[in-house]
Amino acid sequence: MTDDPMRAMIRDEILKAMQEARPAQYTREDLARMSPEQIAQARRAGHFDDLMFGRN
Repeated sequence: MTDDPMRAMIRDEILKAMQEARPAQYTREDLARMSPEQIAQARRAGHFDDLMFGRN
């Protein structure tokens, strides 16, 4: 596959849009300050995805 500059630009824009569309990711420090109800709500909303999947 060739390194088409237009394809690279489109790919970069798509990746940027995907990153901006996902919920903010919370840290272990955030988790320590939250109530059980807040934690459950944040988990359902996807705020702990990076932490849960080892990406943070």
